Formats: sequence, C-alpha cells, structure tokens
Amino acid sequence: MPPPVTQHSWPRLPRGVAAVWSSLWALGLLAPPLVSSGASPHPLLVVVGLVATGVLFVAATVDATARSGTRRTDLWPLVVALLLLVGLLALDPALDWSTLPVLAAIAVGATTPLRATPSLVAGLAAVVVLVARARGADWPTAIWGTGVTTALAGLLTWAFGWLAAVVAELRATREELASTAVAAERLRFSRDLHDLLGHSLSVVSVKAQAARRTVRSDPDAAEQHTDDIATLAQEALTEVRRAVRGYRGTTLDDELVRAGQALRAAGIRTEVERADAGLTPSEEELLAWVVREGATNVLRHARAGRAAIRTATGPEGTTLVIEDDGSGPDADEDASAAVTGSGLAGLRERLTGSGGSLHTDGDAAGFRLSVRLPPGGGAR
Repeated sequence: MPPPVTQHSWPRLPRGVAAVWSSLWALGLLAPPLVSSGASPHPLLVVVGLVATGVLFVAATVDATARSGTRRTDLWPLVVALLLLVGLLALDPALDWSTLPVLAAIAVGATTPLRATPSLVAGLAAVVVLVARARGADWPTAIWGTGVTTALAGLLTWAFGWLAAVVAELRATREELASTAVAAERLRFSRDLHDLLGHSLSVVSVKAQAARRTVRSDPDAAEQHTDDIATLAQEALTEVRRAVRGYRGTTLDDELVRAGQALRAAGIRTEVERADAGLTPSEEELLAWVVREGATNVLRHARAGRAAIRTATGPEGTTLVIEDDGSGPDADEDASAAVTGSGLAGLRERLTGSGGSLHTDGDAAGFRLSVRLPPGGGAR
C-alpha cells in the first residue's frame, strides 16, 4: 500500500515555471494532431478542440509540476473534460490521434488518488485500444503502438508520485529521529544531574533551616550545621564536575561509533575512517567533542543522504573532516550559538584556545567541517 502523499515532498517551483513546463509537454504531444488537422473536414473545430485539450492538461497538471508528488484530486472535472475532448477528437478519422491518449494518461496519473491510479490507467489503456481499432488500426498497432504507450505514460507518472510520497515520508522520519535523539540525550543528562544533586541539595536545605533555628540558642550546633553545609556543597560540586567531565570526556573511538550509529539510524549512508596517531588524551577529548557536534549538525540541519568522518595525522598535524551532501547548519543558528557558547562558534573558540583551527565550507553540493590540531600536541 503506497504511503499517503504530503504537501512537502519536493521543493516547489515557481508556478509560472511549472506552467511553462506543462505547456511544453502539451505542445510536444499536440504537435502531430495539429499538423494533421489540415486534412480534417472541419479543421477549425479540430484546432479549437486541440487547444482546449492543451489548456485542460496544463490546468490539471501544473500543481503536480510545481511540486513533484503533489496530487490535486479535486481537479477530476478537468480530467473528465479532457478525456471527453480526446474521445470527441477520435471521431475525426483524418486526425493523427495517437499522442492524445498519452496526454490524457499523464493527467490521470498526476491527479487521481494513488491507490486508484493503476486501475484507472489500465481501464483507459483498454478503451484506447478499442478506439484505435475502431479507427482502422490493426490489433498489434492498437495494442503496442497506442495501448501500451498510454499505459506506460500513466503508470510512470503514478510511479513518480508514489516515489515522491516515499521520499517525503523518509525525510519526515529522519527529522523525527534526529529530534528524538537530541531530546533523549538532554533527558539523560538532566536525569543524571537530578540524581547527583537532588539528595545533596535536600540535605543542604535541611541543614540551613536547622542552622537558622539554632543560631541563637545553640551557636555550636549552628556552626556544626554550617560546616556540614560547606562539606556537602563541596562534595556536590565535585560530583557535578565529575559528571560533566565524564559527559564531555568520552574517547574519540566511542564518539566515532556513536556518530556512525546515529547517522545510519537516520538513513544517512556514513563512512568512518580513522588514520590518526599519537594523540594525547586532551586532543582525543577535543576531537571527540567535534565529532559529537558535527554529527549533530548533520542530523539536525543537513538533510543529507551521505556523510563521511575521517581523521589523519601528517607533518602539519592532525586533521578531522566531517562532510556531507546536504545543506549544513543555518548561518543564523550558528550565530545564535556563538552567544551561548555552543554549536560551531563554541567549537571554534575551544579549538582556537588549544592552538587548533576550524573551517567550514558549504554550497549546494554539500557541507564540509574541517579541524586541524598543530603537531606536537596543541590541545593540552
């Protein structure tokens, strides 16, 4: 069963451009009957009918052309009128009628519901075969020259609409997976902080209330309570620092594995290649943070289908490159990240402070993030 078609399948073309494109299709398919209209007993009526056929075709298919995969099933009156005109034009035996059923099949394939389209196209092809036979064509010509061509035109149009629906569904799924992964990570870290600080802060609150009650009646007890508060606060601060260090201080190998798994789970073909050597723990930690942020950018912003993460060590230092065939993060988002110290701006500041550098390069063909650490251990 084909997936439901959304209105977000492919980027929209300007409506004028879509109308011109549909008109070119109509003109190409109407050219043979227009050329042969001179042999008709009523050439003026035939030309008017052919022009009306072209207008109905453009009106029925312009939305599907403007955004591939969009189906305007409410335009069925136009399609019915188009089919009737094609049938009336078939009554003229002098007219080269063979391309008109193709025009009708494309309109049917672009506007009817996905489930019903194959049956409707098959029925149209069968009728076209009978009409061609009635116009004097032999059976092989009627079947292979007219019927099969009509069926292929309608079914190929239907198949493209079905493919656009699948692409739209996959894109929505990938965006949902990326959002879910980010939300799950935030929830995990907030839960860890709650577990670490909940008990300590509760005890601190109780001790502070006890110190306030006893500060006049029992100064020694109040002093003991304040000492306990200081001890608890120091222990809580140590635990938070340990948690944050553990959160950020993952190994490069672990982050490469996690990034590969996350990107592949989002439907992005991912290649991971590690060829670095001699990194210090602090350098590994820094590159691991870059991998995490870079992979997150690909998931959340790039709309990529392919990504690669590569590391290498050479005479000029160690490099890490993350590239994809998508659009990359928005400039506005990166600018806002500079304020909060996160995102690419935060990474750039961190690398600059460690003697490294970060460069980004993006265009319609993809986005590339490259990091370089100087030889001899810049990130110490």
